[in-house]
Order: sequence, then structure tokens, then C-alpha cells
Amino acid sequence: MVTSRDLQGRWLDRDGLGLARAVKAWLCGGSPRPDGLGEVDGRVDLRGISLTSLPTQVGSQDDPAAGACWEGLDLRGADVDELRLFGSVIRDCLFDRAGCVGWRVWGSTIEDCSFDGARMTSRGLGGGGPWNDRSTVWRRVSFARTVLRESSFVGCVLEECAFEAPGRRLVIQDCDVDRVIFRGPLPSLIVTGQGARAEVSPHAFEADFSQAVFDDTSLIGYVLDRTLLPKQEDLRVVHRYRSVLGAAIDRLQAGDPDQAGQAAVDLLAGVLQAHASEESDWAFDLGGLGSTAVPGLRERLDDALFPR
Repeated sequence: MVTSRDLQGRWLDRDGLGLARAVKAWLCGGSPRPDGLGEVDGRVDLRGISLTSLPTQVGSQDDPAAGACWEGLDLRGADVDELRLFGSVIRDCLFDRAGCVGWRVWGSTIEDCSFDGARMTSRGLGGGGPWNDRSTVWRRVSFARTVLRESSFVGCVLEECAFEAPGRRLVIQDCDVDRVIFRGPLPSLIVTGQGARAEVSPHAFEADFSQAVFDDTSLIGYVLDRTLLPKQEDLRVVHRYRSVLGAAIDRLQAGDPDQAGQAAVDLLAGVLQAHASEESDWAFDLGGLGSTAVPGLRERLDDALFPR
């Protein structure tokens, strides 16, 4: 049985190192495919290769036409950290259990790929909006147990992707989210369509969270009428949240608010600080308030947001 050590080791002798350099030049678009590469299940066998002696740049920051296309590559267990991707395409590639930390992606399309179990911590996975009139697109990509802790997709398109247990504090901001599935625990997941970083329609959101568990999770700034949410006792959904929160604050301040009431006012006022469409919604779990919350805060929020 071939082990991950075997797959990595074949790139470390003299011939392997030379071949790895030739592969990197090929993938960066500077040379033809080198001889001597095998295939596994119809894909080019690059399992275990290391491409990170320096950050790998594919395409050109100054030339939108200079992008490359990676297609049909098996990079399982490879080291592809610090990839810089400009105006390029990655299609039908496997990055399972690979090192993909620090990726930065601008105006590129990644489709029909798998990053299952990969390490992918990065704050630059979306490009922050269009680059040379091209948005970054992640289409039909599997992120099953991908390590996306404290990572960000900003200003991109997520289409028919699947996330499972991505790790703590994944941020999806101002993205066009189309038929995306989330499964497993979603600790501190933040999904926001408030337009702070890139222009996005409040209706650009369709997702399935029915198999997920919210834990300090927040969806805000989108209309959620095409979204399936988990059946979770502490989950709250506020439709057209800006007007509802404004009325809730007035309700809390009508009397002389106690400590819990003032904490509720401060929390809701903080949520209202960010601009968003008047028709957008807010879904969150009360469990996210944590054990250190002011006693009675959850009850005050419920009473103010959903008066009986």
C-alpha cells in the first residue's frame, strides 16, 4: 500500500526535485507539460508534490489574459500553500488533505474540485469583489471537513458548493450564494450580505442549513426565503430585521431598562450600525450569546423582538 510518505518521497530525490520544478513551471503557464508524469483515475498524478519553495503565482496581476488552466490534476496530499491565482481556471482537480493555506484568488474560477480534509486557512478566497470585471467563482466544490478556521470568502460567487464542519469563524461576506449546502457544526460562522465590501443583491442567497448546527452563527443582510434552516430550539429568524430592530429598541427604552434591557439595546444597536437592505433578514442562535451574557439578556431579546 502506497503511503503519504511514499507519495511525498518520490519528489525528493534528484530526479524528483527536477521534475517538481518542471511541474511548477508548467502549472504557472511558463512551459509545456513535462514528461514522466503518470495518471491516477484519469487525472495527472501530482500526489504529495510540494510547490511552495516560494509563493506560486498563476496568471498576472497586470494582464487579465495571462491566466492558466489547471484541469484533471490529482494533488491529494500535496503542499500548495500560498497560491496566488489571477484570472485562471482550476477544473476537475483533487486537493483532498492538501496544504492550501494562504491562497489568494482574484477573478478566477474553481469548479468540480474537492478540498476534503485540506488545510485552507486564508482571508483571500473571494478576491474582495470583481477583478478586471471578473468575479471569483467557486462552483460545485466540496469542502468536507476542510480546515477553514478564520477564513474568508468575500465578494465572490459560491455555486452548488458543500461545506461540512469548516472550523471556527468562517466568514462569507457579500457573496452571491447559490444552492450551497452546509452540514455539521458551524461555530461562529458569519454570513453577511450587507454590502460593506462588495455590491450584492439581498436576494442573492439560496442555501440549505437543514443538516447544520448553529453555534454563535449569524446570517444577516440577505432575504432568507429560499433558505432551509436547522430545526434548532434556540434559533431565531427576524424578517425585515432593520425595522423590527428599530421597534424593539424603542420598546426596550420605553421604560427604564435594567441591566439586561440595556445590554439588549446595545446589542441591537450594534447590529443596526451596518447598512443593509430594508427587506433583508437576520437569523441567529441565542446560544451564541454564551454563558457570560448578562443574566436575562436572552429573555429581553425574545420579548423585544417577538412581542406576544
